[in-house]
Amino acid sequence: MMASFRLASYSLDVEATNRPMNLQFQSQEYYPMRQLSFRPAITFALCLASSLIMSLGCDSNSADSTRRGADGKQLDRVVLMLNWYPEAEHGGFYAAKVHGYFADQGLDVEIRPGGPNSPVAQELLAGRVHFAIGNADDVLLFRQQDAQIVALMAPIQNTPRCILVREDSQVDDLRKLSGMTLQANVGRPFLEFMNKQGMLEGVQVVPYNGSVVGLVTDSKTAIQAYSFSEPLLAEQQGITVRKMMLSDVGFNPYASCLITTEQNIAERTDLVSRMVTASRAGWRKYLESPEETNAAIQADNPEGMTAEALEFGVQQLRPLCAVTSGEVGDMQADRWQQLVDQFRELELIDADKVKANDVYTTQFQ
Repeated sequence: MMASFRLASYSLDVEATNRPMNLQFQSQEYYPMRQLSFRPAITFALCLASSLIMSLGCDSNSADSTRRGADGKQLDRVVLMLNWYPEAEHGGFYAAKVHGYFADQGLDVEIRPGGPNSPVAQELLAGRVHFAIGNADDVLLFRQQDAQIVALMAPIQNTPRCILVREDSQVDDLRKLSGMTLQANVGRPFLEFMNKQGMLEGVQVVPYNGSVVGLVTDSKTAIQAYSFSEPLLAEQQGITVRKMMLSDVGFNPYASCLITTEQNIAERTDLVSRMVTASRAGWRKYLESPEETNAAIQADNPEGMTAEALEFGVQQLRPLCAVTSGEVGDMQADRWQQLVDQFRELELIDADKVKANDVYTTQFQ
């Protein structure tokens, strides 16, 4: 019998990926799960109203405030909020800070770590942060909730989302999961997509607790994964795994997008342009030479990151960041339109509410 899923009410928290906490001692200690909160939209409205009230009169993080750099140059203060704890997926933004690309563009950028259910949309709309990181599918769901969030660049061109199985399971295709138990966050768009495509026929879907233990101990268990994270954990346990990428079957949202609000684009166009320029330079540097940046990421995330995990992450990211034309971070209209069409078909967004031309901009490419 085909499993049935429905994303009933997506709150404006960024997606849950349930990544483990400690890459060396993963069987004992984990980050809190990135579980979704399916609160009604009214909850967001109340939280946003409270956030706006709290932010009144507090402009310490305002992009209009400035400070002088070491060379006496005036720098605009900017806050960038991550969608998770610092990892390789944020490497290019860290590189822009570490190597001075932000400063070269007249920016003093504070990178603010995220965590479980990082409220990036709330923080953006309340004006407490000026930029954030989010995946393309998050942007569409934000827009469905009337949050006027826009993607500015997409450094990870192909989604790292995959389903992980043991190599000895003999499962080598997402259409051959029948008889398996899949540990995953029910209600996520990728599961809706898999279900619609008939890939979950005969599959028992159970919650994913952020651990690879089920996969390690049972060849009939599959887990949701990011290609630059869980495979390493399984290999550290002596298990050879097979990654089945969602992008190979047509579900391919951009990842680690730099996002902001329509208001910021309209009112602070020059600042937004400089932020994108510096971020592009940072991503080029990170993919070419990540060592110094990885040290900074690990310093910001000492309990959750290891040098080995970051090195593995960069190796896995390089092919995912490759562009067919243009340069790192460029976005294509057909990719966004395809994602919007898929979400409409899955009944996750309304056709009159979320339009492809509104969710991204190539103004700064």
